[in-house]
Amino acid sequence: MQVKPTLPFFTLILMISFASVNAVLFTPALPDIASFFSLPDKVAQYTVSWFLIGYAIGQLFYGPLANRYGRKSALYIGIVLQIVASLVCVLSGVMDLYPLLVMGRFIMALGSGVGLNMTFTLVNECYEPKVASQKIAYLMLAFAITPGLGVALGGFLNAHFGWMSCFIGGAMYGLILLIFIAKLPYVEKKLDLHALRWTHLQKAYGGQLNNVPLLAGGLLMGAATCFVYVFAALAPFIAINIMGMRSEAYGIANLIPSIGLIIGSLCSAQLVKKHSLGFLIKVGLVICALGSLFMIVAMGFSFSVLISLFLPMMIIYIGLSFVLANASSIAMSLVKDKAHGSAVMSFINMGLATVVVLNLRWASTQAMLLPVVYLLICLFMIPTYYILVKKDKKICSF
Repeated sequence: MQVKPTLPFFTLILMISFASVNAVLFTPALPDIASFFSLPDKVAQYTVSWFLIGYAIGQLFYGPLANRYGRKSALYIGIVLQIVASLVCVLSGVMDLYPLLVMGRFIMALGSGVGLNMTFTLVNECYEPKVASQKIAYLMLAFAITPGLGVALGGFLNAHFGWMSCFIGGAMYGLILLIFIAKLPYVEKKLDLHALRWTHLQKAYGGQLNNVPLLAGGLLMGAATCFVYVFAALAPFIAINIMGMRSEAYGIANLIPSIGLIIGSLCSAQLVKKHSLGFLIKVGLVICALGSLFMIVAMGFSFSVLISLFLPMMIIYIGLSFVLANASSIAMSLVKDKAHGSAVMSFINMGLATVVVLNLRWASTQAMLLPVVYLLICLFMIPTYYILVKKDKKICSF
């Protein structure tokens, strides 16, 4: 019997948070970027929306690449692409070319997306569903620690060294991750020499698109991810331009929602030992809805920015921890080809978030927009949840 390798937890944390840190590291600098290039806020938000487009598209590449060249090789390709793209973003400021910044963000997303894809692939290949769910729940700590610290670091870098320094910081993250990936044990199945052929791709992805639990799990995860990226797109302008926060203070305040992810991740990892995955997702949905309602009430009564914006996000992030870890484990438990399954699930996940963020450009940026969008997302998650648990009663039974 083949012994499956142990995956270093810290390396997995760096991998799963790779794209999310790259997505939000520069967000405290968004108002300054808009000012630097003399752009309206909505145009400056293209740096977020085009990142999400690249993030979603990139997910479909790494499944075939991993099957053809191996998991570590796919990781090397994505990380190097992210480092080069980060330097392109810096160059855009030197040359005063905003389109170059948008292009750099798109390429950065293509590269950094390898982290999420390969994390789900490796964890679900090395552990059975319940253990994988527990591992991913603990990995949700990455979304608590690294993106929160990333925004705080971005606020500090922007305040003291200018917005271009945020992308230099992103390149340094890529270099550090490369070092840890080099020490990662090989988790390779037999390489598929035909993995990149068009007919093979059609067959592989066609099979995944017929997997209803995988599609439902991807949509549920995508709805949860919407909370994160809608916040990244709107919150800097709401907090800084409308509520008068400084960019450095905004970065530090982003550590508050991170507390929610820490609490939720630890609770989910412990409760999965006693409760079904489906029950834990339901708990997460209720918490997300309560946090959204709290936000809309707090903003309606014009409470302080910490109470009306960051405290409700802390509550919402507790719920997201329950949803993300358990939905992904259920979806991947019925997939034989983990690489392609993870690619499709991640594509749907990020694709939905991309569609939602892109459509935000049609709405005027007002404080109340954020909780209203959140409540609509919660309503979308309810039927998606029931489709997922109905299709996988064995794992989700209450």
